[in-house]
Amino acid sequence: MNEVSESIQDYSSAIRSTVWDALLALGGHDLEGPSTLNFGPTPNPQMGDLALPCFVFRGKLAALDDKARNNPAAIAARLAAQIQPNAWLEAVGSAGPYLNLTYRLSSLAQVVVREAIERGAAFGGAQVEPQHVVIEFSAPNTNKPQHLGHVRNNVLGESVSRCLAHWGHRVTRVNLVNDRGIHICKSMLAYQLWGDGCSPESLGQKGDHLVGDFYVMFEKRFREEYDLWQQSADGDAAFANWSQTPEGRKAVEGYEKWRATKDVEPAVDAKKKPGRAPQEPRAQFVSGYRDEYFNAVSPLGTQARALLVGWEANEPSIRALWSQLNGWVLEGFNQTYARLGVRFDKVYYESQTYTLGKELVQQGLERGVFYKDETGAVFFDTESIGLPGTKVVQRSDGTSVYITQDLGTALMRHAELGYERMIYVVANEQDYHFKVLFGVLGALEKELEGRFEHLSYGMVTLPRGMGKMKSREGTAVDADELLDEMKQLARKEIEAKLVLEHYTGIDEVEIGRRAEAIGQAALKYYLLDVSPASTMVFDPEKSLDFAGRTGAYCLYAYARTRSLLRKSGWDDSQRDFAALAMLRTEEEKRVVKELMAFHEAVRWAGESRDPSRIAEYLFNLCKSFAFIFTDKKGHPIISCDDPTLRKARIQLVEALGVVLAIGLDLLGIETLEEM
Repeated sequence: MNEVSESIQDYSSAIRSTVWDALLALGGHDLEGPSTLNFGPTPNPQMGDLALPCFVFRGKLAALDDKARNNPAAIAARLAAQIQPNAWLEAVGSAGPYLNLTYRLSSLAQVVVREAIERGAAFGGAQVEPQHVVIEFSAPNTNKPQHLGHVRNNVLGESVSRCLAHWGHRVTRVNLVNDRGIHICKSMLAYQLWGDGCSPESLGQKGDHLVGDFYVMFEKRFREEYDLWQQSADGDAAFANWSQTPEGRKAVEGYEKWRATKDVEPAVDAKKKPGRAPQEPRAQFVSGYRDEYFNAVSPLGTQARALLVGWEANEPSIRALWSQLNGWVLEGFNQTYARLGVRFDKVYYESQTYTLGKELVQQGLERGVFYKDETGAVFFDTESIGLPGTKVVQRSDGTSVYITQDLGTALMRHAELGYERMIYVVANEQDYHFKVLFGVLGALEKELEGRFEHLSYGMVTLPRGMGKMKSREGTAVDADELLDEMKQLARKEIEAKLVLEHYTGIDEVEIGRRAEAIGQAALKYYLLDVSPASTMVFDPEKSLDFAGRTGAYCLYAYARTRSLLRKSGWDDSQRDFAALAMLRTEEEKRVVKELMAFHEAVRWAGESRDPSRIAEYLFNLCKSFAFIFTDKKGHPIISCDDPTLRKARIQLVEALGVVLAIGLDLLGIETLEEM
């Protein structure tokens, strides 16, 4: 095989075959095949491009003498001598136990750049045998707007979906909206009591924000009610009764013991830090009794629970109110999703799925998967799946728990969608829940064992001093306000550049469009540039650094490629892939090798369900381009005197733009033709 390969895969296979033939020529035996050759990068580009460790060939090359046969360094040297430079290898050498290979740039560039340009948006994709993968993400509650945690979930779920689809799988995105329960009824009650018939239209407010305000209003009024009750005779009586319970006595005794000893000087270790003071008993009662007060005493709680009972009984007026408020929230959610570029193929609602799973409990009992105790509660033995203890799957009164619904929903989806893999994108607080859920599913349906994955992600917060971006509850960052803030920060960056000549004449609409795209690129890249499992601090200002490892930097690099193509007057008719043989420099080779590495980045991101590999890849690709773009003397592009070399470099820029566009799209980032 002496001609230039047609594809990157052919090129790589040709190199593997070359090495494999050399191994066989040296009497290779007990070897598994060319595909098992474990190439990696060399530690220094001056040593070559690929390194093959030769430890695994010890004792397997019969043509070598006894001494060399078991010496990896000698094996590497003999292999290097056996392989001659050819159409795809410029040089072959060895360094200790490693065989080092150097690509022939003239042929590599033609293969890689041509494939990137001709395959376009499909470049790097369709690498695997397709499976149907269902991925569930977002899963918001309809009692308030989405927050920063939802943004990370949405961005991660959408990006993983895109990576899996590009890798070659058939992906179905699903969302399970929590639209029922006591938290929804709290918003409904607040609206009934204090809403005065308002609507998103009458207030000029997004529906999810309006309903969220009423949820916050309920919590505020409930706190006021609870505080007043605690100060009343009824509150004092309840505290007195609680003080006689085991929990209360323990609290009182522990506090009195601490008070009796807190002033005693330490007798042994003066450096030892004093123990943490226990909470005063009444304060413990106030914090611990809140739920019981809500369920048994509170007038507001009574009214909210009555709404829940009426909802479950399908009382028309309550269902109408619920539908109205949920409709407002869902419309608000859809606006946020559209702004983020997030979409779903199927949306499920807990109001339609919460009864699923009850039949499974009975089936599991009959098959011995579950067992019932003397109270009538039904359990699953989690020790059977390597976890301690047991898990309730049905209460003694026959009502379901959360995992029961999840069991029913998973099996219903499999019957409906026929997936091979099901991925849940949920924060790491639910790690244990999903271990149990998957174990129970495997016990109920053996054919589904091993098909489920929990893509667990860590908490994301803002740096100190970003309090202005806190939500109305003061506990989380509102998603819409975060997006607005990112747009405003990006706008400031744009306005700072308007003094430059090529920014003059931009109208307000275009400034807003660019600011939105840049702000979201900064946000998404920052969130995805770390492994999902990592807890992270999102720094809005750092995310907009145009010279750092950011989405703004990658977006700027893409815009540069578009500008170069426009200024050069380039079009498809001028393509000449043979001209790529003119590329000669190490900087050009670095770009070509980065383009070639995109397939591996896609594979890694798909296998690991981790888009951070794509983010890292894009930054490295942009850095390799920057060396050429900024070297006007050593690497002129548009102004290059040699017309053939000019074509080669412009096509390199064209291919780079293609791959940047694909990679940014995999992260959910919209590209800009101009920054």
